[in-house]
Amino acid sequence: MTRMIFVRHGESTGNLWRRFYGHTDGALTERGVEQAKLTAKYLKDTHIDAAYASDLVRAYETGRIISAPHGLVPIPCAGLREIYAGEWEDCPFETLASKFSESFGVWLTDLAASRPDGGESVAELAARVSDTVWKLAAENDGKTLLIATHATPIRALEYEWRGLPLSAITSLTWVPNASVSIVDYDVKSHKIIPNIIGDASFMGELITKLPEKL
Repeated sequence: MTRMIFVRHGESTGNLWRRFYGHTDGALTERGVEQAKLTAKYLKDTHIDAAYASDLVRAYETGRIISAPHGLVPIPCAGLREIYAGEWEDCPFETLASKFSESFGVWLTDLAASRPDGGESVAELAARVSDTVWKLAAENDGKTLLIATHATPIRALEYEWRGLPLSAITSLTWVPNASVSIVDYDVKSHKIIPNIIGDASFMGELITKLPEKL
């Protein structure tokens, strides 16, 4: 059994400026750094053997802050990146609704069937992230890992954690910035046991989320 502690990155400039970042490499905001520090405090007494993070700076820096008290440095992993958004990259949310009304409408109403124009589909993202996580679980069987990643990868993993079809992803919600999800992966039986999903109860007034209609 491999225990995976998934953390969504802290608030980024893209979150603050309401822009779709995808692979756009934006930094954490000051609040995002403080959120990551609160998550680090929350997990300080939790044993962690190794840390992995998306190589995009907002997730990698979140992972670095959280893993530092454990004497760890995250291993960058491109398989944990946010969805590649093609023509949507770095677009304001309002522009997506006007310029890409049809495809963005699918994103809002049928996320499982969505593909940003010129980008990666949600189904492709889900397969990429799932394959990455199972590979890390197999390579670290019996260990506890910190996994710093993004909102869409966590939402795309959650349907699998809950034993649901991909189509159910539309009914799920975005986890808050710097929230914690703890999931056990049994590589021998290929079984998943979710323990905590999207916990940000320790964040207090610093809690931030994506809009539900995104």
